[in-house]
Amino acid sequence: MDELPRAASLVIVGGGFAGASTAYWLARAGVKGVVVIEREAICGAHASGRNAALCRAIADDDETTALTARGAQFLASPPDGFAPARLLDRTGGILLADDDAGIAALVARARRHAIAHERISIDQIVAHWPQLAGVRAAGGVSCPGDGVIDIGALLTGYLDGARRGGVRIVTSCELRAITPRGGGVAIETNRGSIEAKAVACAAGAWAGTVGAIAGSDARFTPIKRHLFVTQPPSTPAGAPWVWSLGREPFYARREGSGLLLSGCDAREHAPADVTPDDDARDMLAERIRRAAPGLGGLEVKRAWACLRTFAPDRRMHIAWDPMHPWLFWVAALGGHGATASAAVGERAAAALALRL
Repeated sequence: MDELPRAASLVIVGGGFAGASTAYWLARAGVKGVVVIEREAICGAHASGRNAALCRAIADDDETTALTARGAQFLASPPDGFAPARLLDRTGGILLADDDAGIAALVARARRHAIAHERISIDQIVAHWPQLAGVRAAGGVSCPGDGVIDIGALLTGYLDGARRGGVRIVTSCELRAITPRGGGVAIETNRGSIEAKAVACAAGAWAGTVGAIAGSDARFTPIKRHLFVTQPPSTPAGAPWVWSLGREPFYARREGSGLLLSGCDAREHAPADVTPDDDARDMLAERIRRAAPGLGGLEVKRAWACLRTFAPDRRMHIAWDPMHPWLFWVAALGGHGATASAAVGERAAAALALRL
């Protein structure tokens, strides 16, 4: 465990994908005096370690897709020595849409961002996933470069690379106060105090909490989602994951010998170490009954919950705070953190390095 120094050029609050990737790229750029503080005993204990691990290059809009497409490239071909094993199992992924207009929008976005893709019919989708016969969709778009991420290896790669570049990563370190001082800030934690030129908030669901400590009125909304692992399905090993984006959204992929499944539920929730709701399985069953009845009836073996965090404008915040010149945001990744993390950290580090 690294010790908290008395001074730094930058303190990054949060050791998940956003903070770790930002630290990694700052280290590669040669920026010295960077410290990551993480409240938990390990980094990535919340959203960065509990997500579905899907690499999805086509996101919800062009601004986000620019980051997910770049992040997917990194996952497929990381720098030499970044990780001892591959980061991405390129199973491919299929995005479903309710109508032709939705499919056309996905195709157009893929073309604008040079993402390899193919428009496919329901019959082609069912050939990969027999249980999707009768799925509520007009067709979909297949992306062969998508797949399943080794999220543990990805986070470890960022953290190890950051440490090799001189970044200190201090765990079990809870932020308590931030006080502007001179041209920088004084930061109080349960492990002591540190002075820095700037603070980067990469605290995930706790971004609003950190902002309030810093005196910012920025608002962020954590949204709770449930994930489930079911009994072994008949879907062939190596089948692409499937994500329906329509009125009845859900996603599914192989998980070992079973199936990882989510009904894409969304409930606002205060930042917390979340656990499954009592009605979560019933919500999943009802969503699947309406959207993909062929997936119904599978026995749930395991369930968990995680928080995705959004800003009011639904855009990622990777920028200096307009009212606090020492505060930088790497926040509101909106569930795209695993895929986009390399691009998010790269963009954040480039902006930070100009002032540090």
